Amino acid sequence: WPVVVAVLLAVIGAFYYLRIVKLMYFDDAIDHTPIKAPVDMQLVLSMNALALLLLGMLPQVLMNVCGLSVVTSLQ
Repeated sequence: WPVVVAVLLAVIGAFYYLRIVKLMYFDDAIDHTPIKAPVDMQLVLSMNALALLLLGMLPQVLMNVCGLSVVTSLQ
């Protein structure tokens, strides 16, 4: 009985997510005008991308900060 429920929920979830993929890649867009983001949003997203890139290349810096905070909180 639990297996039937799990399969049913998996099918419902797959239908939902595959419908989104179909809308994104296979259906025509309703509005073809490019989205213009405000300057402040562009700045925040650029800073986020830079931080993600730096933390991806230098993860030890973040690990050192996290380790120091754990050691400090345990004292």
